[in-house]
Amino acid sequence: MTQLLPHASNRSLFARLQREWAAITDRPAVVCRAQHWGVGVGFRSLDEVVAATGFCARRIDRLAGSDTDADAAGSAAANDVLAKLLLAARADELAARVVLQRMLPGLIGTARRWGADRAGGSFDAFDELLSAAWTVIREYPVERRPQHLAANLLRDSEYRAFGRSVRRMLALDPTPPDLAELPATDEAIEPSVELAEVVAGARLLTAHDLRLLELLARGCSQVEVAAALEVSVRTVRNHRNAVVHRLREAALDAA
Repeated sequence: MTQLLPHASNRSLFARLQREWAAITDRPAVVCRAQHWGVGVGFRSLDEVVAATGFCARRIDRLAGSDTDADAAGSAAANDVLAKLLLAARADELAARVVLQRMLPGLIGTARRWGADRAGGSFDAFDELLSAAWTVIREYPVERRPQHLAANLLRDSEYRAFGRSVRRMLALDPTPPDLAELPATDEAIEPSVELAEVVAGARLLTAHDLRLLELLARGCSQVEVAAALEVSVRTVRNHRNAVVHRLREAALDAA
């Protein structure tokens, strides 16, 4: 059975993050330090700063986040606050911690997806994502990519944690001798067939990804797919976009 992240009180790393957050969010010295970031909104706690970025605390309670929550309250104002936090995060770890708190629901949702095919389950996937997210937050190029920040941060973290390692393994994987000895042929290969072979050989897609694509290929609407997978329509849309991104990377590598 796939191991999902349990309630926060039973998950040591997640629980530690939540205890840390509870300890600092209302601390006067911390709030005073945060007020120098110039995020453009008034606040009396770090919770209020995170809320201004479009964060929904109920998703943490349910541990049901995904990259879709980037669109839940993704107004221009929320994106602007997040942009200012990312600029501050380059020099201030506290600002980076605030952005990380904003990302937690999405990181948990992503860990659930990747944990299905990992020996350590969602626990290990979450640990890897958390480390990757911290680096992404501190290095994110706000000036070059100023839009859809919450979604981009999550996708970049997922790619840093999992996508790059897959591509490295492919690059280091030697050509099997039997394939190397095959005679050359001038027979043209249908592009769609070639892409399908690349994707299959690269093993880029999880069982959950393949299930999503199977439903979409059958002509199911996003609403029908969401019902079948027991997720929201936004989760279906963002999961589909993530799969398309990985397929595009595979196609570019094969070009």
